[in-house]
Amino acid sequence: MVPNYFKILFRNNKQFTLINVVGLVIGITSTLLIMKFVRYETTYDLQSPHADNIWRVYNQTLNGKTVTTEDANTHSAIGPTLKAEVAEVVDYARLYCGNTPEVVVLADKKPFDIQKYYATDQGFFRMFPQKVLFGNEENCLKEPHTAIISRSNAKRIFGTENALNKQITISNGMMRGNYTITAVVEDVPQNTHLKFDMLVSYATKYANGHVDNFESYWDYTYLQLAEGSSTINVKKKLEAINEQFLKKESIRLDVQPFKDIHLHSNLTYELEPNGQIRIVRFLSILALIILVISFINYVNLTTALASERSKEVGIKKTLGANRSKLIIQFLFESLSLGLLAFLVSIFLVWIFIGQFSSFIGISLNNHNTKIDLPFWFSSFIFVVFTALIAGLYPALYLSGISPADSLRKKVFFNNSVNLRKSLVVFQFASTVIMIVGVLVVIFQMKFLKNHDLGVKLDQILTIKSIPSESRADSLANRKLTVFKDECSKLSGVSKSASSSIVPGLGINTISGSSRPIHWDKKPDFANITSYFVETDEAFFDLFNIELLAGKHQFFSDPVARFQTVTINETMLKALGFPSADEAIGQQIAYKNSENGAKMTVGAVIKDFHIESLKIAPRPTLYYCFSPEQLGFLSIKIQTSQIEKSVKEIEEIWKKVYPDQPFNYWFLDENFANQYKAEVQFGKVFGFFASIAIFLSSLGLLGLVLYSSKRRSKEIGIRKVLGASVKSIVVLLSKEYLILISIAILIASPIAYFLINKWLDGFAYKISIAWWFYALAGLFVLLIALSSVGFQSIRAAISNPVKSLKVE
Repeated sequence: MVPNYFKILFRNNKQFTLINVVGLVIGITSTLLIMKFVRYETTYDLQSPHADNIWRVYNQTLNGKTVTTEDANTHSAIGPTLKAEVAEVVDYARLYCGNTPEVVVLADKKPFDIQKYYATDQGFFRMFPQKVLFGNEENCLKEPHTAIISRSNAKRIFGTENALNKQITISNGMMRGNYTITAVVEDVPQNTHLKFDMLVSYATKYANGHVDNFESYWDYTYLQLAEGSSTINVKKKLEAINEQFLKKESIRLDVQPFKDIHLHSNLTYELEPNGQIRIVRFLSILALIILVISFINYVNLTTALASERSKEVGIKKTLGANRSKLIIQFLFESLSLGLLAFLVSIFLVWIFIGQFSSFIGISLNNHNTKIDLPFWFSSFIFVVFTALIAGLYPALYLSGISPADSLRKKVFFNNSVNLRKSLVVFQFASTVIMIVGVLVVIFQMKFLKNHDLGVKLDQILTIKSIPSESRADSLANRKLTVFKDECSKLSGVSKSASSSIVPGLGINTISGSSRPIHWDKKPDFANITSYFVETDEAFFDLFNIELLAGKHQFFSDPVARFQTVTINETMLKALGFPSADEAIGQQIAYKNSENGAKMTVGAVIKDFHIESLKIAPRPTLYYCFSPEQLGFLSIKIQTSQIEKSVKEIEEIWKKVYPDQPFNYWFLDENFANQYKAEVQFGKVFGFFASIAIFLSSLGLLGLVLYSSKRRSKEIGIRKVLGASVKSIVVLLSKEYLILISIAILIASPIAYFLINKWLDGFAYKISIAWWFYALAGLFVLLIALSSVGFQSIRAAISNPVKSLKVE
């Protein structure tokens, strides 16, 4: 029986069977690739066996009862306090990097860059178990000045994977000192936000004089609760801490599930840029639409071919076949095509997963070294289910044809025709939505690229300054001064400036305070999070930042720099100043500031973007203190001498800092990196939307091919009676053009709703103009005309004598 089913399947109209198989293979392959990405995103941070019971403490700034800002980092005392006083808290871990996870380590007096390092507790290994290659996992970070390192970095720095008991030195910054490698661990998977290259013991901070407190907050705190415990008592204890220590600062603490961080958290000071659940949902919908379109093509062609198979049904029924056997046969055909397409698709995914990974910038082929059985099993079940559903209507329809009607050719197709029309409308409505989506993504990214940032970033090279233990480190300051002076003598260098931040690095490089702030003539405090930027005297000129009022004042005394400040427009509005001119000379102060300290507003500048246009400018104070070593040195290079100047600057760096690697970047390129997730989404969405459009066109082509074939006699008769090619093309095309016009009307409001959901993630965004829909509709019509028109013209110009001979 089964062999006969196979013979019938591939004997019946090979042309349309090929269209069905090709469409299914393309649809299933595309769906599997998208779902591999979705799987990568939705399995983020699930490596720990305790993931379900881990929570992260985070910080909220309040304006009355309204939350104005939420920060991922918290106070160092939170973890130890909750562990000691809340029975449900069985463990905790803190991560600390002092606002910068990059560090240079010395091994055998040679410098090496470490991109991500943190100080952490021993509890980190209990909560987030690592694969330890060398060393003792239980006590590797127990003692001060101990460190663990990843396998690839051990090999890069020491030339061997076994770096146990090797010595490294952190020569600058808050965690400087000599460290002993006490463990080497396997490289961290890419789908976790807890990526690290090196970890040092939190005990080192205590050895350096640190005392846990509820004042400054620079730590990331994770809690592990007992199995099956709720957060009720944790939150009660946090409320007590809020009331006792934090209420005066207008902040409070709360907890969030560890598993929700990557896709559902949108806090400032995250360890890395998070994913976006709405992008995952959009791509999941796209994958489903592609798969549905490919199976719609199957249903449409199968029901369209019903008349050709009606004789087969009639003869089988006459010979004694019952309806159930016919249903089984047609479902078997559907399932066989689906499984064949699935097997081919698995092979294609295996071939193209590397290219797809490169295309989206994520290593999907090696984020999980084991075969992902749950993914493939669920994919198999879904494809089988979809294939059976897709084959169910054709099976019921074909098996229901009566023998008498089929043998007399009195088969009626009204229901199947209506179904095909509905499915064509669905296909092209989906296509319109995707085209509008692609257009909006393209124009939004173009808008972000061309929007006025309030600063000029062209040809500005930036170097991270060498951190020092103290702001009064005279040797570090002298070195920086020498480096700047030598660079200024280069013919290709026009300007340079030092600052604690540069545009494009995001919020993580900016210090802030949640303490309420006000100005003298307005006693009500503004409950906002304000941010601090330190600059030298050349900063505003280098970046071409517009001065709205007043005059920048610079100080050589590190204390005096707090007496007169520059503020931006957002801070001006937050404090309630009537205008920039009226703010000049006014005094502002933080609530409960030490010794009643006040700051005078010396200047007001126009807002400029340190972060991407997804975020509106934040209220910021600028402290101007020339001689102090700051975080970054930015150098303006003449366009004609970029390559030469970079080499000359590197030579100067090596003379001044012989034990430090020379790392630099150009600000305009780095600023664009903040849109990496959006660019990634745009590429994936655009590529697979094109595939969906192709599949819709393929299905339409198949239907028109069948329609012209079925109506070949009619076309021949019309031509003999004098019908023109134009009238025949219109005859064959108008039905589909009407359906597509209906699809455009249905799709437009749906596209408007979905695209606005995506645009909600941007503080600055385009408006969706009417011509987006018009252009999408026109494009779909052109696709349809190219599919329908070609085959219609071919049928119209065919020899009518051949058409009339067809039986």
